[in-house]
Amino acid sequence: MTFILASFVALASVPSVVDAMPTKMQSRSTIGHKPHRTSFLRRATASIFSRAASSSSTFTAVDYQNYAASSINAMQKSYYNATAGLWGSTDSSTKQFTGDWWNSANTLTMLANYYGKYPSTAPWMKDMFSTVLVNAPASGFKGFLNDFYDDELWWCLAWIEVYDVTQDQKYLDTAVAIYEDAKSVYGQTPCGGLWWDKSHSGVNTVETSLYLTASAKLANRLPDKKDSTGAGYYFAQALEAYAFLITNSTTTLDSNTHLFNDGISMSTCTNNHNTVYTYNQGIILSGLVELTWSTKDASYTTLATQIADSVIENLTSDGILVEKACEPGNCDNNAAQFKGVFTRNLAFLVQRADGLNADTLTRFKTFLQTNARSIVNTDDDKDNMLGLVWSGGNSDPESLESTSSGLDTLVGAAAVTA
Repeated sequence: MTFILASFVALASVPSVVDAMPTKMQSRSTIGHKPHRTSFLRRATASIFSRAASSSSTFTAVDYQNYAASSINAMQKSYYNATAGLWGSTDSSTKQFTGDWWNSANTLTMLANYYGKYPSTAPWMKDMFSTVLVNAPASGFKGFLNDFYDDELWWCLAWIEVYDVTQDQKYLDTAVAIYEDAKSVYGQTPCGGLWWDKSHSGVNTVETSLYLTASAKLANRLPDKKDSTGAGYYFAQALEAYAFLITNSTTTLDSNTHLFNDGISMSTCTNNHNTVYTYNQGIILSGLVELTWSTKDASYTTLATQIADSVIENLTSDGILVEKACEPGNCDNNAAQFKGVFTRNLAFLVQRADGLNADTLTRFKTFLQTNARSIVNTDDDKDNMLGLVWSGGNSDPESLESTSSGLDTLVGAAAVTA
C-alpha cells in the first residue's frame, strides 16, 4: 500500500468534511445467518512511503501511529458527517448522506482508543466526541436507542471508551442510560440471555457478549452502585451473562475449539453451532479482563487467552486474520467491521490484563504487529483507505467499515509496540 504519511508536529481543528444533507439511516443488510443493522491531522511534513520502503518487519510504534493517522485523515474526509454526527456515505447524485449506525459506534470507539494513546496529536477529537453525542441521536434514534439491543450496546461501549479517555462524566452518564434499556429486558427470553432485537426474533452470542462486557466495564467504573440485594448492580449482571455464555447449557462456546458460535437454537436453548465470526470472539475479551479486575480471579483472563489463541490458530491464514465465513468476496459492509472488533479487544487484553506471561504477551503482540504490517504492505488501494482482505489481493472497494476495522488493528499495534 502506498501511504501518504502524516507527522505529528501540529494538528488542525477540522469541521465536518462530508456534510451533505438530508440524512437517513442505512437499513440492515444480510450476511447469511440473520439480518444485521444498520479536523484532520495536519501534515506538518509529509512523504510518500512506497510499499518496498514500508515492508520492514521492524516497524516502530511511531510507524504504526503515522499509518493510522493517515488512514484516519482519509476516513474522516470521505465518511464523517458532523451535522449527522455519524460516519457513512454520500450519494454522488442526490448528495444525501446515509449514516451507518452501529458501525459509527465502532468507528467512534476506535478513534477514542487512538485519542487515549495520542491525545496531543488529535485535540480536535474532543470536539468531535461532543458533536457525535449531540447530533447522532437527532439523526434518527433518540438516546442511542433503536430496535436492536446489540446496536444499543455498541454505543454503550463506545461512550464508556470516550469517558475513559476524557474523564467527562456526560459520556459515562450516556452509557449508563443506554445500558438500562438492555438491562430492563435481560433474562426475559425463554432461554435466558438477551434478545437480539425488540421483535424477539432470536438470541445470539453478540448481544449477550456485549451485555457482559458493558456490565463488567460499568461495574469497575461505578463500583458503589448496588442492586436491591446489596450486590454490585453491574457486577451481578456481568456474572449472569457469563453464566449464560460460558457455564450454562446455553453456552455458545464450543468446548473443543474454544470459539463462539453465532447463537442458540430457540427450540432447545442450546448452541446452534452456526457460523463462527471473528467479532464474537473479540467482544468478550475485554469483558473477561474487566471481570478479573473486579474479582482478582485470573480464570477469566485465562479464558480470554484461550479464546484469543484459538482465533490465531483457527481463523487465520499464514498468520493473517480472515473472516472465513465470507472472505474474500462475499462479505457485506457489516462483516467488514468484524475483524477489527477482535484486534481492538486483543490489544486491550495485551495492555490491561495482569499476569500474562512473557510468551503470551509476545505471541499476541506479534499477531497484532504482523496483521498491521500486512495491511500496510499489501493492501492495493492508494488513497490511505483500508480494504477488507488484510493479506492483499482484495478487489473489493474499500468502505468505512473495512477502513475502520483495519484502523483498529493499526491503532492496536501502535499501542502494544514499545
